[in-house]
Amino acid sequence: MQINYKKKRVAIYISALMMGYSVNAIAQETNGKDAELSLEVIEVTAQKRSQGLQDVPISISAISGDLLKSNNINSLTDMSSSVPNLNITKSGITNQIGIRGISSGGNKGFEQSVAMYVDEVYYGRDQLIQLPLVDLERVEILRGPQPILFGKNAIAGAISLSSARPTDDFEASISTLYEFEQEEFKTVGIISGPLTDNLKGRFVASYREMDGWIENVTLDRTEPNTEQLYLRGMLEWDYDDLTILLKAETSNFDTAGRAIENHSAIGSYSTIFSGALYVETDEDYKSQNNGQESNNTVDTLMLNVAYDINDFTITSTTAYLKYDTDELIDVDYTGLDLFNGSTQGERFKQWSQELRVASPTDGNLDYIAGIYIQDNELITYDNVLFGSTFAANPAYVPIVGGSWDRDFSQDSQVFSAFAQLNWRITEQLSVTAGARYSKEEKDAHRVLNLPGENTSGIPADALFPGSPAFGPQAGFEVMMGAIKIYAHDLEGTRNESQLDPLLNIQYEVDDDTLFYASYTQGSKGGGFDIRSNSYPDNPVNPGSFEFEDEQATSYELGGKFGFGYIEINGAAFFTHYEDLQVTQFDGTVGFNVQNAAEAEIKGIEIDGRWLLSESLVLTGSLAYLDFEYLDFDVAQCAPDLVLPDQVLSSSVDGLCNLTGERAIYTPEFSGNLRLQYQQDISDWAYMTYSLNMEYSDEYNAGVTIDPNTMQDSYTRWGLRIALADYDDKWQLALIGNNITDERVMTLSNSLPFSTTLTGGTGVAYYGIYERPRSVAVEFTYNF
Repeated sequence: MQINYKKKRVAIYISALMMGYSVNAIAQETNGKDAELSLEVIEVTAQKRSQGLQDVPISISAISGDLLKSNNINSLTDMSSSVPNLNITKSGITNQIGIRGISSGGNKGFEQSVAMYVDEVYYGRDQLIQLPLVDLERVEILRGPQPILFGKNAIAGAISLSSARPTDDFEASISTLYEFEQEEFKTVGIISGPLTDNLKGRFVASYREMDGWIENVTLDRTEPNTEQLYLRGMLEWDYDDLTILLKAETSNFDTAGRAIENHSAIGSYSTIFSGALYVETDEDYKSQNNGQESNNTVDTLMLNVAYDINDFTITSTTAYLKYDTDELIDVDYTGLDLFNGSTQGERFKQWSQELRVASPTDGNLDYIAGIYIQDNELITYDNVLFGSTFAANPAYVPIVGGSWDRDFSQDSQVFSAFAQLNWRITEQLSVTAGARYSKEEKDAHRVLNLPGENTSGIPADALFPGSPAFGPQAGFEVMMGAIKIYAHDLEGTRNESQLDPLLNIQYEVDDDTLFYASYTQGSKGGGFDIRSNSYPDNPVNPGSFEFEDEQATSYELGGKFGFGYIEINGAAFFTHYEDLQVTQFDGTVGFNVQNAAEAEIKGIEIDGRWLLSESLVLTGSLAYLDFEYLDFDVAQCAPDLVLPDQVLSSSVDGLCNLTGERAIYTPEFSGNLRLQYQQDISDWAYMTYSLNMEYSDEYNAGVTIDPNTMQDSYTRWGLRIALADYDDKWQLALIGNNITDERVMTLSNSLPFSTTLTGGTGVAYYGIYERPRSVAVEFTYNF
């Protein structure tokens, strides 16, 4: 039988797009018989070596750079719905990555529960989650604690982004996309290839802008209005056994507004907030607020040196990372003058150095070992202004014109040493064992000031009969004390160390079947509360400053099965988390950090791919998640108006007990399917058709058990149709995401002061919503 080489090329192109699997579908001629279909090995570097995905004994997903581009995925937030048990959200003041229901809370003092790495450099701050995804080779998502090779702050998992590297041959391309619904425009230019016999380079430039999908009727603009500029250059030297890679990148990503609107007015809220105080609460992609902006600049320098000597590889990765963030935040999320002009920002610098050695893998024993050093400097600020709308209630007149201003700084130094040993006991049985020792020192300083000189003061008899008069500053401080906000100046130093072990047993039945069982312990570093409004020694309303580390113990059973043109992977897991770091509502307007929760999660994850023919590929994944708080007695309550019978905390007045409940962002089932087909249409061109489906069970988008913050189950569909020539010169594509226009809420909570200003008789909510239907055309030309 004669092989159709056009179809063979089509199949290779299909597989390269499927779920990041750098997969090739190869039609092979066998002794003159019909061609056989098989799936090429997917290469990943999850264990700091290049391995086939089917050989890595952990639960892992991989998404290719081609898939990110072809589906117009611009950020990790866009990507998260493509991976079950992965959740990435942006709240009013923080960004969070969660895996299997575990994520960091809303305090910038937290380390991330999911470690993020870009080209082996640790990106631990939540603000870096917003980075644009441009010209990537792949993204790897590792589920469950990853203590050895990814460090102590990978207690829930890790995400590793790998940039596309310089190529041996010259290549250049330009790609332009226009999206019609939210008026998005994006252009990416790439040039790569050899510069001398031993030197090659790659340069990428990307510009993107978008109007958004929420109409801000207060400011008469569409939000989130986005503008991004991204530049990256790489040089790679190859001298026999020495490879040196130098990368420099800079990114500016600015956003005006957020995808926030208000919903679910209950009780007297709509009656009180009407007329001049009107707040719209219809879910109609319209918002009222006085402006939110986020301006970010990120710069990175990275030097990676790899030296091969006697089959050993010594690798050094040195990096400098810096970012600046300034944000305007209207934290009442309405068009009223409550907290207008409030701001926050960050200044961050990080230097890191990793040195590791990897032994050869052709014997019964092999290992990876190394040391890691990191030095950070962090400065944050935030200030909240009290606006004129508070004067609508005479009791709050004395706070109008005042503010609370907070400054925080922290220096930290990290040292860790790690080793992982793999012992092939027999041809079929292997054992992997390792540990990582980490030591960290943090020095922090927090100051909260209460400028009240522009307030009106408190007249005599205003607080109670016979109460004295207070001037502007003194009166403002009295009023702030009533809502648990106190001026203070705190300093602290903490030292901590952890030893996190791993044990993994693998049994290889044959070349296509692998079973494994693993035991891991993970930890996430303690630190200092950036946002508490009080101090720990306050005798009336104590706040928080220092919190401890949290720990996880995890067990996983899995199997990986290959049948030539079909692959199926499965994992069952059980993880116990202790001393979870949580933000505890103080009952008024603030939050304190405590190690106050214990949780247990278990579930099943299945993924696979099926090469149905030379031109048809099916991939999919399914996840089941059972999350339960074993002890959470100091949780935020839902409004009494909504849930008058909720279980109250046994230890702290005004809080609730969520023991036995699920956490935020924990759908019981989630999954996706993708079907891709390609068709010859002439001797010079072919068509590609791709259909994808994403499903999520219902989940609570709020931190309480309030039914008004629930997101119903949903199914989203995407479609891509492309025309391309066989010479790979050009491609024209139509891309549709969320084509059924599902409305998906990722975060919700009661509006600040909504119950206070209604005297507990009414409440309304704000929600953050994902992008609705989008339809784009993209043209790519390869030089």
